[in-house]
Amino acid sequence: MTVDIRVIRAGQMYRYYLRETVVGDGRRPARTPLREAQEQAGIPAGRWMGRGLAVLGLTPGEEVTEAQLRNLFGERGRHPYADRIEADRLAKGDSPKKAFKAGALGRRVMVTGVDFVFRPQPTIYLLWALGDEETRRVIEAAHERAIERVLEWIEDEVAVIRYGKDGIYRVRPPGGLVAARFRHYEARSGMPLLHDHLLLSVKGQRLDGKWGSIHTLALHENTVAASALYNEIVAAEVCEALGLATEPRTVTPGRRPVMEIAGVPHELIRWTSRRSDQIAACLEDLEHEYVTAVDDDGELKFLPVVSERARAKLNQMAARKTRPPKHKTRPLAQLRKEWKESAIRTSGVAVDVINSLLEYARAAAVAIRARVAAVVDIALAAVDVAATVFVMDEGGRFHRRHLLAEARRHLAFVLRGRRRDPGLDDQIVAAAISSHCLDISEPKTVRGLEAGYRLYTARWSLSDLPARRPPTTVPDPDRQPPADPGEPAEPRPPGQDAGEWEIPRVPLQYERAVLAGAVVREKLRTATAVRGRAYDVVAHQQAAMPEQLLAPQSADPEHDDQEQEPGRREAMDLTALRALRESRTDVEALDLTAERLRHLGEAFTAAADRARTTMNRYARRDDADTTHPVREDDQQAHHPQQPGPHRGREAGH
Repeated sequence: MTVDIRVIRAGQMYRYYLRETVVGDGRRPARTPLREAQEQAGIPAGRWMGRGLAVLGLTPGEEVTEAQLRNLFGERGRHPYADRIEADRLAKGDSPKKAFKAGALGRRVMVTGVDFVFRPQPTIYLLWALGDEETRRVIEAAHERAIERVLEWIEDEVAVIRYGKDGIYRVRPPGGLVAARFRHYEARSGMPLLHDHLLLSVKGQRLDGKWGSIHTLALHENTVAASALYNEIVAAEVCEALGLATEPRTVTPGRRPVMEIAGVPHELIRWTSRRSDQIAACLEDLEHEYVTAVDDDGELKFLPVVSERARAKLNQMAARKTRPPKHKTRPLAQLRKEWKESAIRTSGVAVDVINSLLEYARAAAVAIRARVAAVVDIALAAVDVAATVFVMDEGGRFHRRHLLAEARRHLAFVLRGRRRDPGLDDQIVAAAISSHCLDISEPKTVRGLEAGYRLYTARWSLSDLPARRPPTTVPDPDRQPPADPGEPAEPRPPGQDAGEWEIPRVPLQYERAVLAGAVVREKLRTATAVRGRAYDVVAHQQAAMPEQLLAPQSADPEHDDQEQEPGRREAMDLTALRALRESRTDVEALDLTAERLRHLGEAFTAAADRARTTMNRYARRDDADTTHPVREDDQQAHHPQQPGPHRGREAGH
């Protein structure tokens, strides 16, 4: 995720933001005015955003002052000009109590706002840090537009004001929200990290003019969807403005690939990930302590494997333990000069590549866009989205926001940095709900009746997927757990570095989600006689392995739609399979020969046939089971319309 959220409370937490966050994460000198401290830190002043500014007498882009921040976030939700309002009321003869109340925005609250942190993908802020001034300005403008779009989406579809007894009534703030945005340039490690803090006030005005508080739980629940929307928009804005393209890169085996700018060497990302390496090393130690910890009776205190939830908790602990102290901020021009010198000296990337990074990325984009067409098939996208969410969410129960986040990830993967039509993500979600989901809601409250809180599950059965069970790892007899839980973890053997511990882990769910989508898509493929170039493009863009590119174009385009002649299938080319798995980028995968890709395609077809046979066997078993009746139309496959000849962008919906 590239969008984080944190609650802001009046008191000590607000003082932390006023002391450090609003001045670039540096240390604000005592009794130094806010604007002067920002100038010393070399960062721009904060700016107001949101449609709710007009009601408060503010304008978008206006500079944020310290008094306004103190009133809105530090004084439990008062008007930004509360001091002026109170002084005017006192001058008119009002009592101090009445004058103070006039400057309040409804009831006073302790949670005064939330802090959204927006940061682009590493390859984008690497282009921003190492490119020329024009590239820097383009990326910053795209970054700001993406934040504005996400804020508009939150205002229109996420934010709600609760009122009535126990907050049973909810209403969208018709006037919009109010937020203050602050720009930062670097991470704690000193490496480049373009990111903005968006301090969003919880105060909103209802239709009757009264002020209420935004429900912060709704903001937390939709953070993943907001992150997916931001990633999609900022990548599209940057790629369209600079002539670039995105590609999927597998960062962690078994986890979801991330979309990065093609042509930016992965070694540069490693150059910026000093802190990630420290966290990874500490995480290995914590995982070893977790699986070997015993109680007073010598029994294991926790599971003998590290689950995904435990891994997330341990990762947070590792991040806190390795957190470096903040340092003095420096002007951006000085930082950019130091970053380029450091990258040339220590990244291992050639000097000409670093100096011409944008040109290399543009060349990679030309190669990708010549081979990968932007075909969005809503029916097939709905299958992918529903299958992935069904497997990734525990118990196969999910809400609309989960489908929306996955639909935005799917579009970012398919479009490869191209802009999309507004509302396309909502169309995919609607198709997924209508064709592949069952509404299993049993609402007992007014909240449960809302569309965003309806509970869904998948229509089809995925019982033939591999079970999610812990790996059967044989413990090493030379590595016994400590007899006393108070003893330190067993030291590493000589010569063994961090990252070499053999920690048993529960298999990740994303691999099962990919398999689920493949199984259901194969059912759709057998139900329709879809062949030819258009289907090949869609099949590529929804492939199990993101690096698997579509086969080279046929030498004879007139016979491209004809099926291959039947014949004996050859054995799978393991060399091609390894090359596809090991290829990190689309550009590397393009080096595969046509012959290898043909062998690999035949192997995948054979695997799909076996999966279809297994699916049919379980479908017949489900039909014969009388203890779990299923509606007749629940197991009906959705039949997408047969696409016509491939026409590039015109072939999409």
